Amino acid sequence: MLRKKALNRIYLTTLVLFIMLTTFSFDYLKEDNNSNLEEIEYVSNLNTTHIYLLNYDNYLVKVDILIDKGDILSEAREVINNLSVNNKKYNNLKGLIPSNTKLNNISYEKETLTVDFSKDLLKVNEKLEEKVIESIVYSLLELDSVSKVVIKIDGEVLDKLEKSNKTLPQMLDNSFGINKTYDIKSLKDIEKVVLYYVYNDSLNSYYVPVTKYLNSGENKVKIIIDSLKGNVFSNTNLSSYLTYKTDIKSYDLDKDILTITFNELNEDNLEEVTYSLAASIFDSMDVKKVVFESNGKIIDVKER
Repeated sequence: MLRKKALNRIYLTTLVLFIMLTTFSFDYLKEDNNSNLEEIEYVSNLNTTHIYLLNYDNYLVKVDILIDKGDILSEAREVINNLSVNNKKYNNLKGLIPSNTKLNNISYEKETLTVDFSKDLLKVNEKLEEKVIESIVYSLLELDSVSKVVIKIDGEVLDKLEKSNKTLPQMLDNSFGINKTYDIKSLKDIEKVVLYYVYNDSLNSYYVPVTKYLNSGENKVKIIIDSLKGNVFSNTNLSSYLTYKTDIKSYDLDKDILTITFNELNEDNLEEVTYSLAASIFDSMDVKKVVFESNGKIIDVKER
């Protein structure tokens, strides 16, 4: 009898412990799920965009950032805040907007952002004066539904840089150029292309668009391919994924679709090669899709 009572007591104790553990586990999982849901909800309130910060070689580098989802004006303000010299988040990179600069006003109409800064914006040395404008324009153009930017200083449209006396268009877009380089020997057959190189520092790799002006009678596809395959910027950390070993057989432009055919391709960096080529083509030409082929098969497709 005692043995039976002991067994019953053990059974009841075990049953109570089981119920307590089950309830605790359920509550814990419920709390954990709620925590995860909150985290998911929080992440869903973020957008990915790009800004352009300066590296040690004075090139503006394309950087991924997360910003809060909102209307276009709040997103633009957040982008501008990330371009301040006070931004210390990124290794070996810096913003260019001077710390005392005030954003007086910002407005948006018909895909055009108008940003009005205090005169402190241009309190930089002459070499960085144009870089500040490039950084602001290209960063804001990364936002959805923004195709043009107007920059004002204390209410007046900025049409000339103070120190360099360079004139600026009142409406700024991608045609303004970024990280400009010039290889011009005459005023004839001047072509402009944008080339996407890679910048490597001790921790990360970033894409760097370089607007190149040169004399050439070739079409832009050939200029882009030859430029990316050539020797580049030996005194900097810029390089190209498209090396001289990359064997491109042919390319064909049909309306707004460009097809590039490789003889052989190293698949270890396929994504980097196709991205840098497509990005260069999209920023240089009126092309909506780039199709990459090899051995009779489509290996990748990039769309604007």
